[in-house]
Amino acid sequence: MSRKASSSLFFAIATGASIGLLLPALIVGGLLIGLREPQVTQQTQERELQSKLDVLASSLPELLWNLDAVAAREVVAAITKAPEVVQVRVSDASQGLPFIEAKFPERQLGHTIRGEREIFRGNAKIGLIQVEIDDHLAAAALQRQRWLYGATVGGQLLVSLALILALLNSRLMRPLRELGIFANDLAQGRFSAELRTERHDEIGLLGQHLEHMRDALQAQFDAQKSLIARLRGMAETVPGVVYQLRLQTDGSFAFAYVSEAVRDYFRLNAAEFSKDAELLFDQIQEVDRQAVRDSLMASARHLSPWQQEFRIRNQDGSERWLYGNAIAQLEEGGTVLWHGFLTDISRQRRDALELERYRHHLEELVEARTRELAAATKAAEAASLAKSAFLANMSHEIRTPMNAIIGLTYLARRDNCTPEQEDRLKKVGDAAEHLLSVINNVLDFSKIEAGKLQLEQREFTVPQVLDNIRSMLAQRAAEKDLQVQVQIEPALERRVLHGDAQRIAEVLLNFAGNAIKFTDHGVVTLRAAVGEQLGNQLQLRFEVEDSGIGIAPEAQARLFKDFEQADSSTTRRYGGTGLGLAICRRLAELMHGEVGVRSRPGEGSLFWFRVPVGLSASKPGEALRDVGQSARELLAPYRGSRLLLAEDNAVNQEVAVALLQSAGLEVDVAEDGHKAWQMVEQRDYALVLMDVQMPVMDGLDATRAIRGTARGQHLPILAMTANAFAEERQRCLDAGMNDHVAKPVVADQLFRTLARWLGPQA
Repeated sequence: MSRKASSSLFFAIATGASIGLLLPALIVGGLLIGLREPQVTQQTQERELQSKLDVLASSLPELLWNLDAVAAREVVAAITKAPEVVQVRVSDASQGLPFIEAKFPERQLGHTIRGEREIFRGNAKIGLIQVEIDDHLAAAALQRQRWLYGATVGGQLLVSLALILALLNSRLMRPLRELGIFANDLAQGRFSAELRTERHDEIGLLGQHLEHMRDALQAQFDAQKSLIARLRGMAETVPGVVYQLRLQTDGSFAFAYVSEAVRDYFRLNAAEFSKDAELLFDQIQEVDRQAVRDSLMASARHLSPWQQEFRIRNQDGSERWLYGNAIAQLEEGGTVLWHGFLTDISRQRRDALELERYRHHLEELVEARTRELAAATKAAEAASLAKSAFLANMSHEIRTPMNAIIGLTYLARRDNCTPEQEDRLKKVGDAAEHLLSVINNVLDFSKIEAGKLQLEQREFTVPQVLDNIRSMLAQRAAEKDLQVQVQIEPALERRVLHGDAQRIAEVLLNFAGNAIKFTDHGVVTLRAAVGEQLGNQLQLRFEVEDSGIGIAPEAQARLFKDFEQADSSTTRRYGGTGLGLAICRRLAELMHGEVGVRSRPGEGSLFWFRVPVGLSASKPGEALRDVGQSARELLAPYRGSRLLLAEDNAVNQEVAVALLQSAGLEVDVAEDGHKAWQMVEQRDYALVLMDVQMPVMDGLDATRAIRGTARGQHLPILAMTANAFAEERQRCLDAGMNDHVAKPVVADQLFRTLARWLGPQA
């Protein structure tokens, strides 16, 4: 808060208080004096006039009867001594002429008030008295009273207002200015600023909140600074040059970022390249320079990965081969940004030339060098993919093809097929959905760590879960000539349970996969048993036992920790990241369960998983029914309804159209958001399914445009996106969409969502 702003606020409050206190008091007092007091003054003058008439009426009858004019004038003179009397007239009724008349025209300075009284002697009327008085003296007195009231009330209110404003300045405005200065310090990043306040009122509470905000901002700033330092350290230590290169709308290139390792490749540092990207092309040998530019422009046109080999000249004149690899990304405004790296492949090039030169004479050496070159190339490609995956949006890129796999598998299962084909397609669908779930958990490990992963509650049976796991592991076990056995306690054979079967299966699949990995011969056994039952909840205990290599006792303590394995040598022999068992532990804790292991080296291992689940009243046949078919039946009342599908991917269009038409719905397709907007304006639709990421106009902008039309104000719009995170769902709702359907699209989820928004309750 600046000084000027606080002063303006103080002036506004002072002005408002002045008007709010002083003006009403003056208006009320003015109305009181202006309306009531004139009436009182007039009544007082009327009473004085009547009093004078009373005096004359009681004194003059005998004098008028006796025609005693001298005495009558003395009586009238006594009345006219009053300065407000303008005229007194006494008339004789018998003659109709004035008996006595006194006029003072010089006294008439305002309005006059006239009164009359008849003179009686006995019952006989003998005369008439007329008196006129002037009101200027009373008006002057009333004016003085008004000024006195205004001065008195105004003075008192001004004193009160001064006290109020002084208190307001000390208790509110000055603390607010201090809070403003403190907030400005925080905005400027001065987190060492202190707010000296010991108040316990609302201002003090606000100051405490600002101090808490300062602490939170400082913690976030430190965390971001540390993260940036770590990322920068990673970029500076990886082999090669990490960079971000931007193609601007005018056709020129500019570096958004380049690591300091560029100094080892070129004779310039990162700061010089950041100022002028053309310095890079100047150092490329002229024979390769145009090819590099052309390949970059082709990558920009098609948004395809850029891969190019080119030569530069060292300071000593020798030739050096570099390999460039990058992922192209289209930015808002039409610019293209490449995320990539440069590596030195001079050695590989020399090796290739050497192999070519000695191909006919050293066959064994050629084979060895070929293997080395292949390994080096594979390692370079793996590093390229890893770095590209680090920079790309993995969730969207993986979920989009999975949508086609799961959707087309579902449609294939609906066609007439043999029981064997149906079983195989079911296994493909189950494996694809499970793979998607595992990929999501690995990509979103930080969300699991933050406790934001949402669990689903659905009906399932234990035989269904274990049979699916056995079927998914059957081929791996057969390759090692291992048996996979399933042992289920009879009480669980036909009991329908309620919980997150997918997460339970993920834990058991991880245990069983490790058992097959570390077992060379023997049996892998999956067991399920009933534990304690409390109310409507049942404790399940799953075990996966193998006859493999076993685990040393000292290694078991760190087995379920993040990125830990029993022995680092297992990575070289069996592979793995050490993340799987950590995810199992976290999933178990999310489901209020626990995991553990019993093992001895050389005697195999037993991994156990205990989890509480709910009991369902459904029968096993109901729990295992085709949920897609039952959900499709919900759409029966809306068959023939016309929907608009906004989707730019041809395969996803095919899957979505087939699913919707299978439910009896009519579908129109728009290839981008702009066309969807136009189609809504031209035709009535019952509902719109809107992809988020589309060319020309994305789904969010298209939704905002549709909401601005008369047809689209109340039209249900459902988002369909491969980004299933909560942040993406909130973006869709903020843009005006009604709901969110995640890709890969599950038929049951899609049909139930459509039924909800096509129904009258929507």
